[in-house]
Amino acid sequence: MTMFTIFGVLVFGLVLLGIGVVMKKRWLSILSMVPIAIAVGQLAFLFLIGM
Repeated sequence: MTMFTIFGVLVFGLVLLGIGVVMKKRWLSILSMVPIAIAVGQLAFLFLIGM
């Protein structure tokens, strides 16, 4: 994944989280954790490779 794609997935997850909170949809908030976790994991992986 490129850095742009990682940030895109992170933004997508945050948007889903925001929509889930505003609409009070617990399942959408839980579902939004998947792209957020993927993006954070990829950022951590890139950071560890760089060290």
